[in-house]
Amino acid sequence: MLDCLPESVEPVGLADVGRSFRGEIAVSTLQRLRPLLADADGVLKVRLEFRLDERRIRVLKGNIDGEIRLVCQRCLRPLVYPLHLEVSLGIVTREAEIDLLPEGYEPLLVSGEPLSTVEVVEDEVLLVIPAVPVHAGDLLCDSGYQNQPLPEKENPFSILEKLKT
Repeated sequence: MLDCLPESVEPVGLADVGRSFRGEIAVSTLQRLRPLLADADGVLKVRLEFRLDERRIRVLKGNIDGEIRLVCQRCLRPLVYPLHLEVSLGIVTREAEIDLLPEGYEPLLVSGEPLSTVEVVEDEVLLVIPAVPVHAGDLLCDSGYQNQPLPEKENPFSILEKLKT
């Protein structure tokens, strides 16, 4: 396993020879993710393993660990979001091969051109972050207000109920 992530990879060839890489990617390099972040500090630890599985299917397996800081959509303050992703992609060269992948593999459609390692990692991160990130718990983002139902308003027709009796 090489302790250096290449800028780009050719998944088909790497899977055929069984290559592995590990390294770190700065969160600031994830350009499509940046608008969703409170700040772009930190790094993600990445391990990528290209190989043939027991069924001779080319696969990309690995993991992504670290944390990113999203913007809470309730209080607009930073929200630390831990990442512990397991990557399991089936490498396919034609769309017709996607349906042939067994359970447990998401497709990675390749064209023969090298893929950016950062973009592959960024795709996986974008798939797992919540659409509406909010702080967890009963308190609304440390503001001191608790999640409570709205008080019931008096029914405007209740006066009619009194007249009826």
